[in-house]
Amino acid sequence: MITSGTALAILTPWYSPQTGLLLAVLAVVGARVIYFRNMGHCPPELRLRRKGLDYLLAGKADKAEECFRTCLATCETPDRVRPLVCLADALIDQGRYEESQEYLRRALELGDPTGSGQGSMADLLLKTAVDPEKALDMAEQSMELTIGMPRNVVYFGGGVYDDLKRAKCWARKAQALVQLNRQTEAHQAIDRAVRLVENAHKEERQVRPRNSLLVMLVIGSRRLSSHRELALAVVHWQLGLAFLATDDSTKAIEHFRITRDTDHRGKYRRLAQQKIQQLESRR
Repeated sequence: MITSGTALAILTPWYSPQTGLLLAVLAVVGARVIYFRNMGHCPPELRLRRKGLDYLLAGKADKAEECFRTCLATCETPDRVRPLVCLADALIDQGRYEESQEYLRRALELGDPTGSGQGSMADLLLKTAVDPEKALDMAEQSMELTIGMPRNVVYFGGGVYDDLKRAKCWARKAQALVQLNRQTEAHQAIDRAVRLVENAHKEERQVRPRNSLLVMLVIGSRRLSSHRELALAVVHWQLGLAFLATDDSTKAIEHFRITRDTDHRGKYRRLAQQKIQQLESRR
């Protein structure tokens, strides 16, 4: 039996002044990492928007809407673009297309340099099949604004992210071209999107992003991995929709399955599973 005195004698060497100082430093560093990961250094509206995005990507659009509306109410005019687009996305997910279009219109009037609003407008127009010509334009604008952005290299190495952005654009354009009854061009657009995705997957396996230790600590490996998976899932979702538009249910199911198996946040996984069940029930 080990007495309390023996235990203290065994443990004492581990609690030297140097060890105590090291533990204190590690505790401070750990606290700061948690602080930054939780966006404690950011304004309340930004933290609220991230919370809303987490809800949105988990498939909880109603809770996301609440966060984005609160965020929008606290923002000054120059900072309203992002919450306007996010709120529009939450409304799209709830099938409230007219409301969504109004918020996107307001965001684009203010100017969205990230391309996110343009991409959301393209998706909305494709869903409603109202203006495929404008959907083509919005898809192109979204791609041009996002290609080569510095943040792209945080999640993927090389040109992987840019290839995924281009592939998503061509998949959206394919859907619009079908609505315009330009079938040959639509198939060409899909072929181009598929080649870009295949190249992205190949390069993604070969080239890793070279993130600094600070980036790894602040963002966290789990969030980095989650974002990579989401980016891949969204592209395959768009490809599934493109093949569905051209009545190729076999290829559509193939890409919806990749989406389902890749997205671990929830939204696209559930949407893809719904599409798979619908398509398989028709066979």
